[in-house]
Amino acid sequence: MTDSWIGGHNIQIGVVGGDISILLERPSFRLELLRPMESPELPAKVRHQPSYLLDPSHEVVPYRPAVSLEMLASWRDNSDDLSVLLLHGPGGQGKTRTAQHFAACAASDGWSVAQARDLMTAAPVLPPVKEPFAERLLIIVDYAERWRFPSLLTMLELIRSDGQARIVRILLLARSDTHLWDQLEVELDSLGIAYAQPIALPGFSGPSREALFAEASAAFAHALDAPELSPPVPGNLADPAYDSPLTLHMAALAGVVAAREGDSRPTDISRYLLLHERRRWNDPATGDTVRALVVLATLFGPAPTRESARALLLAAGAADGPAEADRALKAHRALYPSDRHLAPLRPDRFAEDFLGWYLSRDPHAGEDLAALLTGDGTALQDGDIRQALIVLANAARHEHVRDLLDKVITERRDLAETSPAIMLAAAEHLPISTVLGFAVWPDKSAELAYARVRIAQRVAEARPDGAPALLDIINLRLLGNTLSDCGEYAQAANALGKAIRQVREHRDDPEIGYPVALADLLNAYSAPLLYGGRPHEAVGATAEAIELLRDLLPEIPAGDVSVHKESLARSLINHANALAQIEELPNAIDVAKEAVVLYRELASKNFNAYGAALFRAQTRVANFLSQAGQHEDALWREQSAVNTLRRLYARSPEEHREDYANTLYNLGVTLGEMGLAEQAAPILSEAADLFRYLAQHVPLRFLDRLANCLFSLSSALEELGRVDERIRVLREVVIVTRQLREKEPDRYDTRLALTLFFLGQELATREDFEDASPALTEANELFQSLVMLHPESAMILPDVLVTLSCVQAALDDRAAATATAREAIAMLHKRSDNSGEAVPWGGFALNCLKLLLPLLAEKSSEEQVADLAELDELLRPSAPDASP
Repeated sequence: MTDSWIGGHNIQIGVVGGDISILLERPSFRLELLRPMESPELPAKVRHQPSYLLDPSHEVVPYRPAVSLEMLASWRDNSDDLSVLLLHGPGGQGKTRTAQHFAACAASDGWSVAQARDLMTAAPVLPPVKEPFAERLLIIVDYAERWRFPSLLTMLELIRSDGQARIVRILLLARSDTHLWDQLEVELDSLGIAYAQPIALPGFSGPSREALFAEASAAFAHALDAPELSPPVPGNLADPAYDSPLTLHMAALAGVVAAREGDSRPTDISRYLLLHERRRWNDPATGDTVRALVVLATLFGPAPTRESARALLLAAGAADGPAEADRALKAHRALYPSDRHLAPLRPDRFAEDFLGWYLSRDPHAGEDLAALLTGDGTALQDGDIRQALIVLANAARHEHVRDLLDKVITERRDLAETSPAIMLAAAEHLPISTVLGFAVWPDKSAELAYARVRIAQRVAEARPDGAPALLDIINLRLLGNTLSDCGEYAQAANALGKAIRQVREHRDDPEIGYPVALADLLNAYSAPLLYGGRPHEAVGATAEAIELLRDLLPEIPAGDVSVHKESLARSLINHANALAQIEELPNAIDVAKEAVVLYRELASKNFNAYGAALFRAQTRVANFLSQAGQHEDALWREQSAVNTLRRLYARSPEEHREDYANTLYNLGVTLGEMGLAEQAAPILSEAADLFRYLAQHVPLRFLDRLANCLFSLSSALEELGRVDERIRVLREVVIVTRQLREKEPDRYDTRLALTLFFLGQELATREDFEDASPALTEANELFQSLVMLHPESAMILPDVLVTLSCVQAALDDRAAATATAREAIAMLHKRSDNSGEAVPWGGFALNCLKLLLPLLAEKSSEEQVADLAELDELLRPSAPDASP
């Protein structure tokens, strides 16, 4: 195939030929506009290849939607300017077919269609062309789970902020939604980008499979110039494997080919079709070379230039020199016509099966590829190796692929840890010895938090029968800690609680019952208790750990004193945190100061080992002092800690990001409470950036901290009178709080109500009454529902009502404004009656009402004069001395 095309209703996704329009380009990605092109006439020998017939871009089998196209069209045609949708399903489930068909429909309806390319992996470099495109743009992002998350996020941010007055829809295609969407949903909300809930492709249902098989068989028979062939329907179509459109189509194609060749029905469908794919490679002069080229194309292709393709062949030993490499590339292009070099075998799952076959037939092939992927040569960039690792991870269902993946990951652990997909494949498929390596020396990046949980689960599942109790305890602790890192506090507490019970049952075993080991477990256990809403239990656990360690101190050998003191200091800090949560601040301060003394002693002897812990402890003391109102004493401690942690963070971001964010936040809060808003705002803004990154990857753990930080930042911006910035921050607080509220409504209702009120106030100040009204209306509804459970909410409700009344009046809804104002005054009178004191005229609500009455009077009709007079009468008893 020399070019890809949009012809009639057809549009190619993921393949572009000839000149292209580049809509947006950055070092890590670009957007390319797809345009109608003529379908080239290919020789029959190409069109009869299984890879051609099965490739969804060729649409040999008529498209049958596995998901409602009306659902996609409804998302496309909604009122949002910019919106994102994730379409996900296993390989072969029909993502590309669905995207092609949907994009073709969009093109016929006047939309422009573009594809997003991740340039961190191989991509062709094509010359741009200039041409107009529609004001409605559909962007397809294939293999979204393979993108580096920062690149994907940057692309979305640039599309949102490009300033073009156009409607944009971004369709993401991925094999799995879990981790990608968990990260992305948080960011879309904070960026103000609309989205629909992800759609999973369901595959073919059982009752329809027989007809679909017959349809596919007929289509393949026609394509193979043998329309009379009609293979029988397999008797096992009810097998769940045939949910996959690709599996069903492969079975149909294998049946047609077997009937044409006079073969019996194949049992291994993929292997049978690969045999027919390879028949054209078996020229004695080029057969082995073509097989090697197809492997290289599958792992690394397409190559961006002829020079890079030639260099890859030379590095892999597939050619002895440039001339031979050029001949090999020509031979590959004759088999797989394309305007690109080393176009990969399609569909993906077919290519993955080929890798499994290739590595199984040649004992040296895996060694050669491992040498290529782990060698010191310059032919491959890290991005190329990372792409190959992702392909291997997707093909790891094959034993020999797993062996190769294991070899490469062992040597290039650094690249494996750049992708959750690779790490998850390692956890699922690789030997437990390799998995243990990741478990014992875990990468600390937040991006891999969920992969670390799966690794811990795999380690626990691999426990041999009859294993000693110590192994169970180690596995439970590993699992509990990784769950806690992800914010799964209930599950973490359950795992760590089991470990503690086992230690207690074996307290007489010297390997298990050692008090320091139990103390460390109790410390680990305290974290999910504390953050999971069980602070009193956390106090008990840390108190027990401290008691164990103090009792043991006289018996500790001199060489172990540092380890023991570090464990005691950590226990003291955790105990202080728990005490603070139950509002025992004086005790928390004393305990935390004791921990600082211990850490200072340890750091004086080994700063590299204990310096960071010392500054964390000093930060906790400062935080407690700030909470207790001792701001001056807290300030210098926090500033010192921030200066040190800034240097540590610059050297090792993943290790110190969380501590640095917490310390910045504490310093910003202290500065704000001291009235130093000018200094607090940039500190809190920097902390919010750090928490935002952490919340992308571990939302359960860090969304709440992000919301707290943003709320404090909004207060500093209010002090500075920076209304527009405060509105932007409050909008983000609303978004984040809604996400938190989905899991714990009662806990976050008050914060959401208060934030909506502040947002409505600021919007009203800016006279953006259209946006202020829904925010204040929702705030009113929330506060009304909260009054019964939280009577203190009644104190702010009149202010909400009066602000809403002002906004309603400004929007010419005088009847609603009058009713809302009357409700506010009635609540103020009730408050005055209940307290026995007059409501002061200087209160916010009454001052607003004073301004509101003339406004209503100016806009009222004669029928409303009586209402206004009544409002004025209601107001007078509370303000007998007031004058306009």
